[in-house]
Amino acid sequence: MKHYEFLEHTADIGIRVWGDSFKELFIHSAKAMYELIADINLVKPESSFEVRVEAKDRDELLRNWLSELLYYFNVKEILLTDFVITELDDTHIISTASGEKIDPDRHNLKREIKAVTFHNLNIKEKNGEFATEIIFDI
Repeated sequence: MKHYEFLEHTADIGIRVWGDSFKELFIHSAKAMYELIADINLVKPESSFEVRVEAKDRDELLRNWLSELLYYFNVKEILLTDFVITELDDTHIISTASGEKIDPDRHNLKREIKAVTFHNLNIKEKNGEFATEIIFDI
C-alpha cells in the first residue's frame, strides 16, 4: 500500500505523504519524490550512498534531505529506490540510499524536478501518525 498521493499544483507538482512514524514519513516522501521522476520499480539498488543532513527543525530537515536525494538524480544521474534511516531526530538524519545510474533503455523518465520547496511544508503529528504535503518546482 502506498503512503502517498500526488497533488496538482499551479505550475508545480506536489505530494501528500503519511506514515506510522517519523522515520516512515521520510522514507515514503523519498519514494514518492522518485516515483514522480521515474518508475522506481524498474530501478535496481546496485549502489548505496550515505546521506547525512542537518537542519534547524524537522520541516527544514525533510526539505534538505529530499534536496540532497534529488542531487543524486540531477547531478549524478542516479535513480534511487531504497532508503534506510539509521538515525533521525528533529534536526539530523543519517541514512543510506540505494539505486543505479539512469539507463535510458530501461528507465522511462516522467519529469524533472528542479527543487524541493518550503511552500506549505508543515509536518503534522496526530496520535503517533505523521503527515505532510511537499511541493516540488518542476
